[in-house]
Amino acid sequence: MAFKVEVSESRCSYLHVGDIVSFFAEGSGTSVSGFISTLGLVDDRVVVKPDEGDLDNPPAKFRDSLFKIVPMHRYSAQEQFRKATATARSMPDVVILQKLQAAADQERSRSDEETTKQMGTPVLYHNTVIQLVHVKSNKYLTVQKRLPALVERRAMRISLDNQGSEAAWFILTPVYKLRSPGDSVVIGDKVILMPVNAQQPFHVSEYSLPDHPNCKEVNAGECSSWKISLFMDNKEDNPEVLKGGDVVRLFHSEQEKFLTCDKHEGSLRVFLRTSGRIKRTDATSSKAMWEVEVVNHDPCRSGAGHWNNLYRFKHLATGHYLAAEVDHDSTLDPVRQKLKGQMDTVYHLTVDDNNTETWLTIFELEATTIQQTDQTVPKNSYVRLRHVRTKSWVHATSIPIDKDAEKPVMHKVGAAPTREDKEAFALMAVPPQEVRDLDFANDAAKAIKTIATKIESGQQATANEKKYIIRLIEDLIFFVIGKETSQSTQRPSALTEEGEPDRDRQKLVREQEVLKEIFHLLRIPLKVQPTFQMADLADKRYDAMHYLFCLCYRVIQHSQSNYRKNQEEIANKYLSLMQSQIGFEVRAEDTIAALVRNNSKLLEKHIHKKEIQTFVDLLRKSREKKFLTYIGDLCVSKGMAIQRVQAMVCEVVLKDSNADVLMTLSVENEEIVLHWTEMGVAHSKSQMQLADGAKTGNEDDTKNLDYFTAQLQLFCNMCFNRQYLAILKIKEMLPIDIVLQCTENKALPFSLRAGFSHIMQCVHLDINPQETVNPVGYSRLWSQIPDSTTSVSEYSPWLETGMSGSSFMHEVGAALVSSKGSSGTSLECQMPPDEDDAPMSPTNTEGSDDVLRDPAQCRREKFKQTKHKEAEKARILKTMEFVEQYLALPSVWSFEDKEQNLLTYEVMMTSSSMT
Repeated sequence: MAFKVEVSESRCSYLHVGDIVSFFAEGSGTSVSGFISTLGLVDDRVVVKPDEGDLDNPPAKFRDSLFKIVPMHRYSAQEQFRKATATARSMPDVVILQKLQAAADQERSRSDEETTKQMGTPVLYHNTVIQLVHVKSNKYLTVQKRLPALVERRAMRISLDNQGSEAAWFILTPVYKLRSPGDSVVIGDKVILMPVNAQQPFHVSEYSLPDHPNCKEVNAGECSSWKISLFMDNKEDNPEVLKGGDVVRLFHSEQEKFLTCDKHEGSLRVFLRTSGRIKRTDATSSKAMWEVEVVNHDPCRSGAGHWNNLYRFKHLATGHYLAAEVDHDSTLDPVRQKLKGQMDTVYHLTVDDNNTETWLTIFELEATTIQQTDQTVPKNSYVRLRHVRTKSWVHATSIPIDKDAEKPVMHKVGAAPTREDKEAFALMAVPPQEVRDLDFANDAAKAIKTIATKIESGQQATANEKKYIIRLIEDLIFFVIGKETSQSTQRPSALTEEGEPDRDRQKLVREQEVLKEIFHLLRIPLKVQPTFQMADLADKRYDAMHYLFCLCYRVIQHSQSNYRKNQEEIANKYLSLMQSQIGFEVRAEDTIAALVRNNSKLLEKHIHKKEIQTFVDLLRKSREKKFLTYIGDLCVSKGMAIQRVQAMVCEVVLKDSNADVLMTLSVENEEIVLHWTEMGVAHSKSQMQLADGAKTGNEDDTKNLDYFTAQLQLFCNMCFNRQYLAILKIKEMLPIDIVLQCTENKALPFSLRAGFSHIMQCVHLDINPQETVNPVGYSRLWSQIPDSTTSVSEYSPWLETGMSGSSFMHEVGAALVSSKGSSGTSLECQMPPDEDDAPMSPTNTEGSDDVLRDPAQCRREKFKQTKHKEAEKARILKTMEFVEQYLALPSVWSFEDKEQNLLTYEVMMTSSSMT
């Protein structure tokens, strides 16, 4: 098979719309030379890096310097819509906004159509207005004529913008007079980049950026010339064809594993990663992305890949190239023994280092079907890899790299002179947005590490660096929840913005060590003491640092939400650090509570009396109800009681020294009074006074009622699943008659009545001598339906059936009351264990039944059971009457009230417990 190296045709070709190019400043003497580049996806500044490559040796991150030529887009309607939304009042004119949005969308679609229509048309000097789209970030190169440059203040600022505007319109003018207006722009010409609106040419400054000494600012002011280098012709930019710059995953079709590069024992290793997923192709990782390079005589040129081209594969996350070297591992492998033939030398895949020759990183692709050598490579084809220098074919092995692991998942990739048909890889294209997500996470981790290391070394961060890192952490929050904002839109508060975290991005921030660097930032106060301590964050001088810490914990909280692997990594590596920062109002306690919530494994492993007491101390200090909720969440995980943690919570919360954090009830003059302690001062107030005060908007009364409601929920979680350490004490604190009286009291808030109803179930009903019986269920409560959208406040089935809320609940209540003992979970009375009734020994129970027992003893036991049943029925008789009355009266239902929905739900659960 004959192979070729792609020959550049840039010397005789013209520039067209759709071409991907780079711009190189050829300085002479003291002038600056280098490509127009960027600082990654975490910074919108445009720079030139003189020390990082030239036309003969492009930069390692050449993607930062690539721009696509697109025709001029229109922006008038989009600008009007942006201005209207930015200046809209609290009650904007919806009709006008809808019309403006429709016009903006129509304008955007017309621009896209125009781009497609003009693709491939020549670019003319002076006449063709173009825009430059940064390939890596998909942002527009823009001149902000109202903002001064950061270094040369007399010049205009140039940056990247998400949405584009008329400030992103440019024309190309020739440097030399041999080109005239209207001539086609020739690849390799020196040109001047002239903004249409600003009318100030692009200029590369001789001054460095203060925070990046190796970067020279690009602004609009004086004139600099730029040489155009073609990276890819628009004709080759076919989405169905493998091209230079494409990012792929290499999936071994036989082993069903991805070719991956990751650190193991401090060094980078290349391997096939085993996945536990049912569908192996779903086991995507950011560490399995490889950028394709088509080898060309012109190092700045790439193009479409053909079967007879040479290729290099760059690991996207680390920047290292795939290579092969001699393997000195003597571990026997049947595949390797079969394919190595008579040769003693065996090879394995690795990545290059600084001393690796370029030839060691070059591969050939062979098709698995009959193909002509000059045909292009389809993007999603199967290929075999052949290493050019060693003339060996890549193959899988069963040799584990992580030999010490219980279940090895990293298997070495070998290379042998004999080709095996089944050793083929599927080229799986990675979507551009996924590549940008990886770039952003990777760049963010490096930026955070740079600033954290500087502060850690004792240097003072500049004001610009503080603003930059705060902005970056805010961007990370929006990134994880999928709500990125552009520069031209108003940013919501990063600390309060809610959203469903994107699972792939949660995985990214872990794999690309963003979380590791965030904890590096949080660890700074512990390392620079006594210069700076956590307590200093309360000082106004450190407001920026305090806000930064809150943002960091917000990122952590979103990153672990409903993601088990992230939760385990954070808990195993950083929980002690987070615990040391509890109580300084940086959201450490909120994050820990969210981390262990509904994760029984973490609760069992990491929660001890010390952590529970810490929450109690915070509760005593702030009297915020959220800490009651956090403590309650420790007791239960996904509807199951964590008995070990539950017992510790009972022991800590109910001990005498912590009695001041709990509110207590008493009956005085036939009125229920609440007692509590705040700042060492005892307070008391009747429930009715608190309820009346809350209705009139008294903040203190509202806060106290909410606090007591949260305390009731804590008690329920402590008693859940018959935890008698709590039940025996709470039953004394909240007798059944008081609980029933509060549940019936219509003057109390619905949420508080619902709390008492829940207490009735957990403390007084679901206990001995009751026994849970689960008959065949022909129906189920809607709360048992595994639907994330189902909630007490949103459930309204009559909206579909046409029934009114009152008639619907009347029928449900009547059905529940009339069906006692016929369906649902029931609590049957049985005799409690007495000291006199010791269990029978195993020898006495073998083969025994009621026929062999003493008839007199059977009669005595039956009499006891009947007596206990009657006593139990008398004890809960009033509760049964209340439930029947509540569910049977149609006049009480108002399903527009969400809090009443909660009460109704608890009453129905109480009814279910007694049926």
